[in-house]
Formats: sequence, C-alpha cells, structure tokens
Amino acid sequence: MTKSPTPILAALAAALLLAGCGSSEETEVASGTYTDPETGQSADYKVTASDDGASNIRIKTEDGEMVFGGGGANAKLPAGFAPFPGTKMTGGFAATGKDGQGGMASFEVDGKAADVIAHFRKQAEAQGMKVTREMKAGDTLMFGAEAAGSGKAGVQVTATQVGATVNGSVTYGVGR
Repeated sequence: MTKSPTPILAALAAALLLAGCGSSEETEVASGTYTDPETGQSADYKVTASDDGASNIRIKTEDGEMVFGGGGANAKLPAGFAPFPGTKMTGGFAATGKDGQGGMASFEVDGKAADVIAHFRKQAEAQGMKVTREMKAGDTLMFGAEAAGSGKAGVQVTATQVGATVNGSVTYGVGR
C-alpha cells in the first residue's frame, strides 16, 4: 500500500512552498530526506520556485512519487483528455505508485459551465468510461465517470460558473 507523507512532512513542505514564492527564476528552495519516526520509511523532497511565481513540491518514496504546486506545469490531464478551448491551466498535482497513478488539474476559462462539462463528458465517453454520477448545486456542475469493469480508473470533473468565467478541476485515477 502506498503511504502518503506524514502530516509533519506535509506541513514542512507547505511552509517551504510559501517561502519560495516570488523568486526571480526557477530555484531550489529546499531539499532533503525525511524519515518517519513511527514507520522508519523515508521520503526525499524537493521544493522549487519559478520566475512566474509558481512553486512546486516533489516527494518521492520507495512506493512512488507525488508532484504538486501552482501553475500550469503541474496541471496534467489524464491520457485521452484535452482542455476546453481557451483554457488556462492554473495548478494541480500528479502521483504515481505501484498501484497506479492519479492527479488533479485545475483550470479557468471564459465560457459556460455546461459547455465545459459537455466537453469533458464527451472525452470520458470516448475513453470507454460510463458516467456514474452527476450533480448540479447552484452554479456548480459535476460529473463522475468510471472505466467499465474497473473500480480503479475514473475521472471527476467540476465546473463552477463565476460571472463569464468557469473555474474547474479534473480529478482522475488510473489503477494497475
């Protein structure tokens, strides 16, 4: 089973992430190895900041790796999915491990939430996924889809209308 970083490591990483904001070029803010005193497992970490104000954290263990931070570079969509036209990717994370991979990509785009949802729904269905849940709450639309016969592969898309802009995210998992 892949073990996520301990709360202490997560807090350290968040503090270092904030400390690295605003640098003039991509620089390493901090790096090292953390050993969990309870389990003895270790994790390597690296925090960087770039000239566009985006900061990144990379955590690697024997079971896999997680990368997250601000900026479009961390906003990876799953295979077979493309952004809605005109989209600005704003952040996200990706994780890989022995049991599969997953991630989340956040975005913003001028348009209608219903059009964004329809765009991603069409792509999910083209990947052989079946929509298993849908929701509308106020200005937010959401759907979830799963690959046929797999409890480990799926996608969830959320789109919230804020004036003429849609803020949203695509969360996904691909099991092995």
